[in-house]
Amino acid sequence: MKITLTPLLVASLISAPVLANTLEGHRVGLGFSKTQTEDVFLNYDYDANGLKLEYGYDFNNIVGLNVSYNKNNGDYGYIAEYDATTFKIDADIGYAFHLTDFIIKPYGVIGFASYKEEDSFFQGDWKDSSLFLGMGARAYFGKHFYSDLRFDFINLKEAGDDMFIDQFSITVGYKF
Repeated sequence: MKITLTPLLVASLISAPVLANTLEGHRVGLGFSKTQTEDVFLNYDYDANGLKLEYGYDFNNIVGLNVSYNKNNGDYGYIAEYDATTFKIDADIGYAFHLTDFIIKPYGVIGFASYKEEDSFFQGDWKDSSLFLGMGARAYFGKHFYSDLRFDFINLKEAGDDMFIDQFSITVGYKF
């Protein structure tokens, strides 16, 4: 029994570094963000473009945690300009496929978003928070660089009216 157990134990200890997760660790990125807002009550859509700053931590090839901040501005047609900010914390769940020169991870997202919109015409603002869903894909290049393409869908209320927020973002960043 000892003769069989010793080589098995040595083999399992030697192979542990081979099973080490290359994705585990922190990452930080900066990118482009586009927000489209649909006001269901007014039957009106409007867009805003801006920047996205994100921090993430990958636990393994499957689960990651993300915190992001979007700052966008746009206009309501020719009426007024507005600024929109979104703060999100979420988990991405997918699977990382290790290919020859890079790693790609398609994933789904569930999280919490806080959205605030300020307009220049009425000098007013509205804000709401909600759970949201999303989907995306992240590609890792080499040991330290990544790019992330993502779509998030947030359902909010403004004075009791449904507001649907769709956000698209593309981010490039550094993985530690």
